[in-house]
Amino acid sequence: MAGPFSRLLSARPGLRLLALAGAGSLAAGFLLRPEPVRAASERRRLYPPSAEYPDLRKHNNCMASHLTPAVYARLCDKTTPTGWTLDQCIQTGVDNPGHPFIKTVGMVAGDEETYEVFADLFDPVIQERHNGYDPRTMKHTTDLDASKSENWPKHPRTQSATSLHASGTCCGGSTEWPEG
Repeated sequence: MAGPFSRLLSARPGLRLLALAGAGSLAAGFLLRPEPVRAASERRRLYPPSAEYPDLRKHNNCMASHLTPAVYARLCDKTTPTGWTLDQCIQTGVDNPGHPFIKTVGMVAGDEETYEVFADLFDPVIQERHNGYDPRTMKHTTDLDASKSENWPKHPRTQSATSLHASGTCCGGSTEWPEG
């Protein structure tokens, strides 16, 4: 007993070819899809972290001063909730050894959680770059009272900033600019 689908295909040879092409493209799309991207925490390493540790002997930046093989081994498999890895954070410092007389930071924070996840490296770098400021014990004083900002720029083109939270306006800023 033939079903309605087989009767439809036997009645029209053109539909048979169309069904065969559709099934073939579906199978090819399923079989030839790329492997799913896995986070660094799920990836199994085939070699020890010391094999990936960058050569920082001739680098003059804060990251190179504080990144040791032990710190790298502890942090290399961690990722932030948005997917940032230690390798992404230190890539700018690895690529740019720096000037012999000008010491730069040598690393970037990819998102807000980077400071917590990679605190073993970020905290000493922040302390060195900001004259002993310890983000774990000290509290930065913030005063966002606009009436105290007499000497600040009044025009948006004078200064711009980007928030790590990827908002469209500056931190504490507004899209409305005062006249004056």
